[in-house]
Amino acid sequence: MLYTMWKVLAGTTLSSVALLGLVYSTIGQEMRIPVLDLTAPAIKPALFAELPANKQTVPILAQQPVAPNLPAPPSGIPPTIAETPPPSVPTSNSADEFKARIESLERKNQDLLEALKGLQNASPPAQPSTPTDTNGGVLSTNDVKKIVGDYMATREEQAKQADAVKVQDPPRFIVGKQLGLTGAFTQGGVGSGNSQMWFDTADKAFRLHVGARIQPDVVFGAKARSDSGNDIEQGKGGTGPFLEGFNFRRARLEMDGWLYDNIDFFVEFDWANTPFNTGVTSAIKTAAGTPTGQQPFTNILNAPAPTDVWAGVNNIPYVGMVRFGNLKPVIGLDHLTSSRYLDFMERSIGFDQYYNRNNGFEPGFLIANNTADERLTWAFSATRTSNGPFAYNQGGGGWDYTGRLTWLPYYEDNGRRMIHLGLGAKQQQLDESTGLPLAHFNGRWLLRNSQSGFQNVTSTVLLVGKDQQIIQPELFVNMGPLSVQAEYLGSRVSGVTRYSNQVVEKVTIASTNYVSHAAYVQAMYFLTGEHRPYGKTYTHGSGPAPTRVVPNRNFFWVAGQGGNGNPFSCGAWQIGARYNYATLNDGVINGGTVHELTVGLNWFLNPNIKYQWNYDIGHRDLSAAGGNSNGYFQGFGMRMALDF
Repeated sequence: MLYTMWKVLAGTTLSSVALLGLVYSTIGQEMRIPVLDLTAPAIKPALFAELPANKQTVPILAQQPVAPNLPAPPSGIPPTIAETPPPSVPTSNSADEFKARIESLERKNQDLLEALKGLQNASPPAQPSTPTDTNGGVLSTNDVKKIVGDYMATREEQAKQADAVKVQDPPRFIVGKQLGLTGAFTQGGVGSGNSQMWFDTADKAFRLHVGARIQPDVVFGAKARSDSGNDIEQGKGGTGPFLEGFNFRRARLEMDGWLYDNIDFFVEFDWANTPFNTGVTSAIKTAAGTPTGQQPFTNILNAPAPTDVWAGVNNIPYVGMVRFGNLKPVIGLDHLTSSRYLDFMERSIGFDQYYNRNNGFEPGFLIANNTADERLTWAFSATRTSNGPFAYNQGGGGWDYTGRLTWLPYYEDNGRRMIHLGLGAKQQQLDESTGLPLAHFNGRWLLRNSQSGFQNVTSTVLLVGKDQQIIQPELFVNMGPLSVQAEYLGSRVSGVTRYSNQVVEKVTIASTNYVSHAAYVQAMYFLTGEHRPYGKTYTHGSGPAPTRVVPNRNFFWVAGQGGNGNPFSCGAWQIGARYNYATLNDGVINGGTVHELTVGLNWFLNPNIKYQWNYDIGHRDLSAAGGNSNGYFQGFGMRMALDF
């Protein structure tokens, strides 16, 4: 009886104390608390207290507690127990003392367990619940594993949470250290275009793109119908005949990219340019003897001309970016939209009337910046005015100061639903490179049936004055597949002392101010569900404006076999209409009034190639200028636009 009791109590105490040591050691290492040395002098007296001198010492924590000189166990004891005989049966008093000692050790064991739980509860992180003690204060191996596992899981979760809220430093690299270039056909990215072949270093500090833009046009079904008593083509102030024709509207080669992370550049030349050599042969005139604005073949020269040719410094504190070279003055949504992304074959009459005498580019400087959320932008350009496409100006004056402010009051779903508001303004000193301060405004038919010099001019004035001011509010709205765009251009030229138009030439008048106007409104709709993408800043571009359309599914056609159908995708299809109005009539100076309607169908096979079909019909009125060439003109146009 006493033997059995001793064995159970001794075994319980041994396993409890050993297990406690294991738990304390494991958690102590994770929590970095001192590990208790159970054999230390301060601990040993409590656990290894000796019995009275005349009693045997029992080492409770020994791995194999052995008491020598013990009688053999009773029969039926298992061999494993028989190998370790129990101690001598003590007397009645000795048994009581022994039992009391064991009970004291059990209490100390329980106290240590409670102290361990206190350490767990006192640690800063929230602790998992302690397993329920269902074995008289004894923790099993599974209990210990659960305590340690729960604690480690809590620490791991807290570390993950700390990492989630930690402010990450931006990646750091030494600019110019990585110089190996790799190429990829990009699908987007600020300052790297999209759907273009770009070569860049691993740190993106150096990026290079080589590309081209090809836009062959064909015009067919061209015809004119004169108002009663007029001859729009050959009457006084007539336009000349409206003819069918083929024309490379643009043929450009470009190289652009980034250097040393903050420097971007663009070098592009248009090989489809036809400057005039007007001293060879007189301009073509109508049967009534008035100039048509067209040139004979002997006056046409073919030569490449610069378009975007500039370099800029970006990420300047408080300033944003500064650009220098041949660039677009920052005015007009239609003007600043790249010709790669036009909704119709030509921009509005207002662009042609006020900005296109030099391809829309001028040599000079540009400064631009935007808010952190890219909802507000501002830009200023100072350029030299010129009346030709070759980016030069000589002599004093001739500066063109332009500013533009844009705001996105509403922008959702990456621009699929948005409202763009903008305002541009210009103060320009008239170009004096020819010896006189000239302002030349002319509107052409919005189907180009040939190169410049052969196209039909529908309205025009040539002024000698001092300076010009333009104001241009702009609106662009995306509502899913539907987009609406509109602009107004108001122009004022001060100090005008001479003018020419289709009817009269070099008429001298008293100094006066001349005001003219242009406006358009258009609506476009994607039959296949896409929307018009929108660029929000001036980074490596001309400013906030619509950008490249990416079809939901590119066009493809696979011939079926074995009686199967032909799998295909249609690409993206878009329809639209635009109304244009322009007048160059003001007081005694009259260059004509034009109303023009364009209906378009666009087929985007993929992001790099599209086909455009336009039907254009217009009416011009030159009555105020004393002409008799009023009437209608119309025709169909088709373009294949490829860029990469």
